[in-house]
Amino acid sequence: MKTETALQTIIFLALLALLQGCGFHLRGTGTSAANLPADISPLLIEGLAQRDFLKLELENMFINSGIQVTNDTAEAASILHITGRQSDRRVKTVDSRGKVVEYELRESLGFELADRAGNLRAPIQSVSVIQIYTNRATQVLGSQQEESYLREDMWRRLSSQILRRLSTQLR
Repeated sequence: MKTETALQTIIFLALLALLQGCGFHLRGTGTSAANLPADISPLLIEGLAQRDFLKLELENMFINSGIQVTNDTAEAASILHITGRQSDRRVKTVDSRGKVVEYELRESLGFELADRAGNLRAPIQSVSVIQIYTNRATQVLGSQQEESYLREDMWRRLSSQILRRLSTQLR
């Protein structure tokens, strides 16, 4: 009996070591840092309101990647232009009584990176995220809060996509 428990423990630890070695991270535990060139710093983010969740998320991700973020145009070495931001919600499925069962949420935007002189470092491109969520007709307030949380997660994913793309294109 003891050898069986010891064997299970060894197998469990071996699987844990394999997961750690392959780069697996639980959602939210990985680093959001990207390999960005230092010469884009300080960076100005244009096209989003000052207290916008997406702007704050982008600023945090750039700072975690070693890029200084500024709100002063004269100080900026690079400008990240955010354009065409869209938020959408549409009915995905309905039940036999015509009640909405699922919604599809979509967040999308365009972006480009230019230097102080206006030269493009990363051309205009778009990113988007789609998320489906179940509408709980009996929990209206809970559904609204769930949608709000899902949107925040979607904005985090958009921010990550932007950083990954810039990291790849600015090498």
